[in-house]
Amino acid sequence: MTQYSNLVAEMNKYDDLMKDIFEKRMSLLDQIVSAESSVSDKITSVKNNETNNKYSIEYNYFLDNLLSLDSNYRYKRSRHNNKCSVNYTTDPIEIDNVCYQGLPFSYSEGAAKNLFKNKNYINKSTFEDVFKDVHNGNAEAGIVPVENSTAGYVTDVYDLLLRYDLYVNYNYIRKVDHCIAGTMDSCINDIEVVYSHPQAIMQCKDYINLRGFKAINETNTAVAAQKIYLMNSKSAACICSPEAAENYGLKILENNINSKHNYTRFGAISKYLIADESHNRISIVFTVPHEIGTLDKALALFSYYNINLSYIYSRPDLGSPWKYLFYLDFEGNILDKRIQTILCQLEQKLPFFKILGSFKY
Repeated sequence: MTQYSNLVAEMNKYDDLMKDIFEKRMSLLDQIVSAESSVSDKITSVKNNETNNKYSIEYNYFLDNLLSLDSNYRYKRSRHNNKCSVNYTTDPIEIDNVCYQGLPFSYSEGAAKNLFKNKNYINKSTFEDVFKDVHNGNAEAGIVPVENSTAGYVTDVYDLLLRYDLYVNYNYIRKVDHCIAGTMDSCINDIEVVYSHPQAIMQCKDYINLRGFKAINETNTAVAAQKIYLMNSKSAACICSPEAAENYGLKILENNINSKHNYTRFGAISKYLIADESHNRISIVFTVPHEIGTLDKALALFSYYNINLSYIYSRPDLGSPWKYLFYLDFEGNILDKRIQTILCQLEQKLPFFKILGSFKY
């Protein structure tokens, strides 16, 4: 055998020894949990006594992870004694009224009709009006854009999810192909200014920059289409869906002006956190203490339970300067006991934690 092979073989022997020692240690931890004691003080003192060791950084990292493992295992073992529970319903919700932001023939109205067929559809002026209608019981569900593959998360919607006690329970993904539309007597060379929703403008920014148009924000793509019809100006156009252009009597000047592979994910919000066997995605938001390793420990909990993270996104916490909110999507179902344990553990250990929704992706 080569020297390298000898070294690997020798290290493997220690790996086997570590496995045996680990199993014995976990057996002792089992007994400690049963006796409702704690080993954290002892581990901390061992850690503090090893700072002058050659491998002190590596050893401290090892002990940090060991301490996290102890904490997670103790929580899992004692969860039946904890008061935390995930409040959800498995009962179907009867939905008659669905509200959305914008005007008829907007993308949001299309999402509403795809998610909930043959309902009473109510258009609202703003995202907050949608949240208010659902919160006040005027509608059982509200449709809001959550994320775009080009422009990212719709931050206004996520701010409202924090302010209102509502949940995302349904999910609809639509391929978005924007057109630019103007008055019937206009042509593309006449256009100087375009109106649309900020997300649509962002999705078409390359086209807008190439043409040298001035872009002006509107609350909705269909609202922009209506505005162009009422303005009746050859120099103004809107970015909207072909359906909206046709409905508001506009001429499509060019099709498919957005970035390729442009998709928008819409969510339906309701008063209830719905748990369904078909759901495979959960959204949460939380903060962590401003201390070394706190975010790492929160995320490591998912690895501990073998749960895949699908998205993580951070943004400033407007109520606390220089602190951040972490938005997390992960694969799983709230009916799964492992998921319930994760959610309860995060809720009890973090300064702020909220479940934003459960849905089929």
